[in-house]
Amino acid sequence: MDRKQKKTLCLILYILIFAVTSAPVFCGYVMDGGDSVMWLHRIREFRESLAGGTVLWFPTPESVTAFNSQSMSFDSGIWLLPAVALQMLGVGEQMSYCILTGLIGIATLGAAYWMMKAFFDNRVTVLFGVLFYMSCPYRIYICYDRADLGQSIVWALMPLLVGGLARLRADWGSKVLYGFAAAASYAGIWYADARWGVIIGGCTVLYLILWERKPVGLVFMAAGAALSMPAIIYLARYTIKGGMEVWDLPSGSIMGRGYTLGHFFTNWTYRPDMPGLGIALAAAFLLLIWLYWAGYGVKMQKAVKGLLISAGVMTIMSLKFFPWDYVQRIGGPFLRFVGILETPGVFWMLANMAFTIPAAWSIGEIRKKEEPLWQWAVPAMLMLIALATALYLCNSLTYMRLPLGQFPVDDLAY
Repeated sequence: MDRKQKKTLCLILYILIFAVTSAPVFCGYVMDGGDSVMWLHRIREFRESLAGGTVLWFPTPESVTAFNSQSMSFDSGIWLLPAVALQMLGVGEQMSYCILTGLIGIATLGAAYWMMKAFFDNRVTVLFGVLFYMSCPYRIYICYDRADLGQSIVWALMPLLVGGLARLRADWGSKVLYGFAAAASYAGIWYADARWGVIIGGCTVLYLILWERKPVGLVFMAAGAALSMPAIIYLARYTIKGGMEVWDLPSGSIMGRGYTLGHFFTNWTYRPDMPGLGIALAAAFLLLIWLYWAGYGVKMQKAVKGLLISAGVMTIMSLKFFPWDYVQRIGGPFLRFVGILETPGVFWMLANMAFTIPAAWSIGEIRKKEEPLWQWAVPAMLMLIALATALYLCNSLTYMRLPLGQFPVDDLAY
């Protein structure tokens, strides 16, 4: 197979990855369940505010309490502008929502490709990194099960941040260009979901200081924070001063919603709001253990190893036994901020994002062996498993949930 044929095959596989991991988008309607109704209302509310000559950047307390969606209180409406523009051009509400969701999926795939290229030169390793990122059960849960547009956009922007910072570390090309990409993506995360701006900012700064020890990344992180100052002020006003009682924001313990060890390894169905690694990422995890046991750990790049350690730390933070109650007792701002996280599972989501890079590294290493079993059979099996799991999760939602606004004719009797 020549170089041109390999490129064509990779392009076909990328299209297949997008099609399988975005199956609900092609239904042509919005599925009932999750927060889809709330987001449709927010798009409509944002459009009406523009028609009235104002800009409603954040949701009103009436919207938050009506849909019991307190976790969306700090999601800016700026990322809803494409759907609003489509509706103003005459596109229906549900179709504009589907188009927006599809655009987020395309952006996520492109950003994941850009991120993996910052770590790996091999075409197949990059392909598997994108596959692991797109087919991650937690991403599918966020995008289609929970239908959280804010966190879906975080999944699309996180690779741009990581890829930009990785290129700064490697001294590739223009540092200003890559730094701008990192700063812009970090600002976009703040506007998508301000809670994630705090979590990702804090984890990234600690990683840069303790592991990379290169201050240039901190400069661009600060630039991204400066660009997102309206969202920072909006969140800080609540966490520091309190108030916003009308929103009925949560401030209770989140430990009870944390993970136990068994939840991490669920593959197909999962408990509500607790998706696991899935078979493909779990298999990559076992491959990593085997490679370390066989002495391959010394070959792992410093940045990839740092992300693997970071994923482990964040996994611990997602456990139901992690003492978040004690963190909340430090003071009022900690009490309020931890409360609006609602679940320690947010750190498991971040751990999944970080782990896709070491998982891709494991595929790259086993393909260096001369045996066909390791070069082709194992990677092909993992690709089929990843796509099959993603298709199962997506199709389960389309079969189990009715189109928005429709009701079952009769209940099933067994």
